[in-house]
Amino acid sequence: MNSTNTDVRFGRLAQAVFGFLMLCALVTVFGSKDVADAVGALGVAVGATLAGGLFIVRARTVSGRERIAWTLIGLGLCVAAVGVLVVAVVFFTLGDAPTFGWTDLFFLATYVLVIAGALTLPYAQGSTMQRFRMILDGLIGGVSIAALLWVLLLADMTSDLADSSTLTRTIGALYPFLDLVVLTVAMSVLLRRSRHRFDMRVLLFSGGVLFQVVGDIAIFSSGQSGSFADTSPLYWVNLLAMGLFFASASLVGQPSVGREYADRNPPLWTQIAPYVPALGMLGVFITEAAISGDMAVDPTLLGAVIVVGLLVIARQAVAIVDNRATIEQQRDLLVTTISHELRTPLTAIVGYVDLLAEGGDRLDNDQRSMLAIIHQQADYMSTIVSDLIMLARGSDRGLELEVEPVLVDDLAVASIHASGIGVETVRLDGETDLVAFVDRARMQQVLVNLLTNAARYGGPQRLLRVVSDGADVTFEVHDDGPGLPRRYEVRVWDRFERGPNRLNAAVPGSGIGLAVVSAIAQAHGGTSAYRTSEILGGACFSVTLPGRATHDPTERRGTQATSEIRSVA
Repeated sequence: MNSTNTDVRFGRLAQAVFGFLMLCALVTVFGSKDVADAVGALGVAVGATLAGGLFIVRARTVSGRERIAWTLIGLGLCVAAVGVLVVAVVFFTLGDAPTFGWTDLFFLATYVLVIAGALTLPYAQGSTMQRFRMILDGLIGGVSIAALLWVLLLADMTSDLADSSTLTRTIGALYPFLDLVVLTVAMSVLLRRSRHRFDMRVLLFSGGVLFQVVGDIAIFSSGQSGSFADTSPLYWVNLLAMGLFFASASLVGQPSVGREYADRNPPLWTQIAPYVPALGMLGVFITEAAISGDMAVDPTLLGAVIVVGLLVIARQAVAIVDNRATIEQQRDLLVTTISHELRTPLTAIVGYVDLLAEGGDRLDNDQRSMLAIIHQQADYMSTIVSDLIMLARGSDRGLELEVEPVLVDDLAVASIHASGIGVETVRLDGETDLVAFVDRARMQQVLVNLLTNAARYGGPQRLLRVVSDGADVTFEVHDDGPGLPRRYEVRVWDRFERGPNRLNAAVPGSGIGLAVVSAIAQAHGGTSAYRTSEILGGACFSVTLPGRATHDPTERRGTQATSEIRSVA
């Protein structure tokens, strides 16, 4: 017996089962009610047992989530078969059986197992947020459809159960809801963009669910008196469902061609579809409220409107988070791609400029000046590219640090010299014996960025101040410029954010310097902050690293002692 998605064949055993179920269906259609009840119950019980057992057996030939899914579905059908037999025994022994009662526990358990199995089937690829958004969309549509069915159809049917027990009313109300849930789950598995979309096994299973729902509605609508003897089950519909379940089980474990899809945005109709029944439900709610005049509407409808409203709010919150993550991911990818594309030509430019500079004897002063400018600008662009790559990598995996004991005084002096802003313009205030456990190169990058930022946007006076508080160390850069407007104090740490100069092309800057500072501070377990300088009156940008400082003289071994150049700063 072979089966694929394009060539479905069933063996003799399957054909015999189909023949048996068809014969039972014909008897229930043309026979008397007593004969139909007996043959129909027997056919459904046998069909459910064979289909459930085959699902369980065939599930052993697959692995992973699919094995669990088909096993749960098979168990659900076996439990349903037991329930049918129990109802039949009670009916033929006592002469009648309740339409809704303790025997329905078997069928409710079947619903739970089948729904769990369908949900376990392999799903489409995507992030957790995307799958959560799909679930919320399904709940919005499902709750809305259930509310409409209740108001327009089922509410009148259940009026006959008003005098029944609480258990009977509860079970009677659960069936329509569970029918809707299992049908929604089966159809979503069938239609969603995964390798099981339009899979013949899932297609047959979904068809079986559809016919089973129709059969349940027939029993529900004709069994409001509470007596099974008064019901008019459509046994042929339930038998057809069993046949489709058995056909689906026959194909489990057989070769199946998985579907592959191009990665693209979902069609607009798939995003709008869940809200169509929600709009219909809202229309019915408004109509009932307008007709009643006193806003007295069906409590179920009112509750459904409230639930759908909360689901819509949750869905939008998930969409905002998901869209923000997508934008950040795309921006990181763009930054990384552009940075790598720029690195190669910049390396070539710097290399050739160095070669030309080596032949400086053949160049006049203007040419040497132009080469110096080219080299300076190329180095500046290389620094930006390196910062961009660092930010892109740091946003995903965190920065890799090479932590070592560093004499803070040496680090501050070296940073002033590396900044190129003129050591005579910076005043240094700090403790000469303080040692910090940091990545020297990264922290020098932090201080250089803060110093060049102060030179670019501040006034002529700058102060590099190092403050320790126990094991905590804080690096502060003060200036006497105009400072930072309050509205930008938080956003200025974001990538590509230049605060009040974001649209001012006359002031150079890429808007990533402070983002680099923040990223390196966080990698060290510290924080970055801004405040108005209480010393110079301008801006004060600071980085605080908790638990990384010490005055222990033994930790100074291996550090570079360059305090002799401190006086130059």
